[in-house]
Amino acid sequence: MNVVRILLLVALDVIVSADDFYELLGVAKDADNRAIRRAFKKLAIQLHPDKNPDDETAHANFVKLNRAYEVLKDEDLRKKYDEYGEEGLKDDFQPGNKYQSWQFYKDNFGIYDDDVEIVTLSRADFQQSVIDSGDMWFVNFYSTFCSHCHELAPTWREFAREMDGVIRIGAVNCAEDPMLCQSQNVMGYPSLVLYTGNGQGIFYQGHRELNALLAFITQRFKSEVHRVTFKNYLSLSTEWEDYSGSPWVIDFCDDDEQCLSKQNRRKLAAMLRGLANVGSVKCKEGDRDLLCKKLRGHGVAFYPTGKIDQENEKELSSFDPKEILKEVVSFIPDWPVLSAEEYRDLTMEFASSGVPTLVRFVKNAKADAEEGAHAELKKMQFVLQDIDVAIADCSILNSACDSMHFEQFPTYVMFKPSGGYEIDYRKKYSFHDVLVFAKESSKSSLVSLTDEQYQEALDKVDEEMWIIDYFAPWCPPCMKMIPELRKLPETIGDIPLKKGTIDCTVHKEICQRAAVNSYPSAILRYQDKEFTNVGYHDVHQIVEFIDDALNPSVEILTADNFGDLVGARDDGHVWLVDYFAPWCGPCQQLMPEFKRLARNMKKQNAKVSFGSVDCDANRAFCQQQGIRAYPLVRLYPADPNHRTVDYPNNWWRDAPSMQRWISEFLPSLVARMGNEFYQEVLGSTDVWLVDFYAPWCGHCVQFAPVFEEIAQIFEGRVKLAKIDCDRHPGVCQTAFVRAYPSIRLYLGGPGGGERQDAQGIAVQSQQRDTVISIVERFLAQRHDEL
Repeated sequence: MNVVRILLLVALDVIVSADDFYELLGVAKDADNRAIRRAFKKLAIQLHPDKNPDDETAHANFVKLNRAYEVLKDEDLRKKYDEYGEEGLKDDFQPGNKYQSWQFYKDNFGIYDDDVEIVTLSRADFQQSVIDSGDMWFVNFYSTFCSHCHELAPTWREFAREMDGVIRIGAVNCAEDPMLCQSQNVMGYPSLVLYTGNGQGIFYQGHRELNALLAFITQRFKSEVHRVTFKNYLSLSTEWEDYSGSPWVIDFCDDDEQCLSKQNRRKLAAMLRGLANVGSVKCKEGDRDLLCKKLRGHGVAFYPTGKIDQENEKELSSFDPKEILKEVVSFIPDWPVLSAEEYRDLTMEFASSGVPTLVRFVKNAKADAEEGAHAELKKMQFVLQDIDVAIADCSILNSACDSMHFEQFPTYVMFKPSGGYEIDYRKKYSFHDVLVFAKESSKSSLVSLTDEQYQEALDKVDEEMWIIDYFAPWCPPCMKMIPELRKLPETIGDIPLKKGTIDCTVHKEICQRAAVNSYPSAILRYQDKEFTNVGYHDVHQIVEFIDDALNPSVEILTADNFGDLVGARDDGHVWLVDYFAPWCGPCQQLMPEFKRLARNMKKQNAKVSFGSVDCDANRAFCQQQGIRAYPLVRLYPADPNHRTVDYPNNWWRDAPSMQRWISEFLPSLVARMGNEFYQEVLGSTDVWLVDFYAPWCGHCVQFAPVFEEIAQIFEGRVKLAKIDCDRHPGVCQTAFVRAYPSIRLYLGGPGGGERQDAQGIAVQSQQRDTVISIVERFLAQRHDEL
């Protein structure tokens, strides 16, 4: 009891004194969601107010603890917290004082976190781990608050143990990750979804009991069991290209049926896929194949590649697929260990070999082998058919390992045909993680830069375009972005793109000289110009960033050019200006959205320009403009005599929200209407096209610029209007509007004060060309009738 009290006091002391969310939960900065949940659950059971009724601070402490968990479990909030601290959460996260009961945390929270066979998935890793992996996954989408989900849990655990090594088993808590579940079309819990390797999900509709689940999966997982006979065994093992390059595991079924079941044969074939072929020989009395007499009459045996004979046969001692897998792996040679000379050849002459090489760096190769660390590696060398593999023993290659600055062992490094190498900086490795790294890295020119290579890159930016990612291995957004960098194309337009990474925990001086103060920071350098992109971005956003750097959509404004460009703007021309400071976290968040807005708007309206002012470099000018806080987005209207308008501080700073706001100030051919709809449209003989919308509707926001384009095309022939159904619900009810946006065509009434039907003609499309085609058709009919 005293020990428990001491631990409780220590935990309380940490919570009271700690401000850092990671310290509060007692986890590392690179902790995954499972580690964060487990740490929170442990503390929740100890420190919950239900268990500490005499502690007046228990509620406040638990609220603080719960806040840390709520932020770190959410990918987006955690990213902002990592980059900007609690300051970055002000606009997004308003914590309450509510939390669940002690019993809930004890019995219902993190129900699969202790099951090693089940991978707990989230938005942070679902795309890469499941959709893009090519592996077969069976995923349980559940909710913490769903009783049927908890009833299924024991069966799901048993199923996962049965299928371990055959397919991959996952679980997603939709109560904590609703956006992921919605993206996968999950509408109820539990939903069991099979992903067969093509990214498409198949929803399981059968009974949620073990045998039914096993039968469902057995019909679908990939495996090939061969019928081996005296007539075909030589062809299979020495001639047929698909099978002759791998060893064989053959099951000899005798009269006593001392052999694998049909289901276990298929499971074994799935487990050994890429490692060994699986076959079966009939040895029953009356139906005995001659191969039984030549080799053996019962049991399971292993045969090396191309050698199905008694001399090379190794009898296997079990009928359990998992045990057979272990024995088969033990027969396969280890990865070769590089000598000092071989390693030197690899690093110095590598580019001429043309074959990527995955090297596992270990402290001591002998100790590593004795620990059994190579079991899954043996399988890997068969799966990675176009990649060479080797082990680097750092007890022999001391200087080479020291130059790599490894923080842990083992560490995997991909040496590339294009020259250079890439280090896998993850601290936890699974067989599947290493496979993904090897396959992705071998096809990419992304390299981990040394001091010398970094300087060479800087010296060549006049003639080469480089994007360099400055990161820290403990930073989750950094580790998530590296695979996105691997996907970057080799050229942007017709300009070759070089890609590198700098580990700022090792190369601190380099990162300081580059003025990197937030991770990850990607800096594009080309022709003596630098462009910085802060934070995680996917490959499409990174390409967008590079395109924008080469073809800027935002003008760089200074005290010298502001008057000529903005102050002396033509009548009818609008400027939107972002006043920022380089050190300001929210400014860095805004910049990519502001550039995205500029690109979108310039395509639609040539009379809108965008600019940015660095208030650190133009301090006096910004003070003259009355800039007191950053970022500040200011609109300079089409009429220079009108006052400027600032973007509201409490609005979302994303491109769609800002586009909706700026559209209110732009000259438009689309009339804004309310109750005047009854007279100007329904009582008119003119043709009108009306957009009934709601300001909160995403599809409405996307359609708004399309509607403006349609207005320009029909100028002088059709009048266009838009009606905000939040402001004018009565008008929209009269028109029987049931969804947003609703596009209605009104061909004009008979006149004489008589109104036309308020419903109009529904235009069932939001595609520009389709809407135009529909309207043109009705205009032609109207012309014929007239």
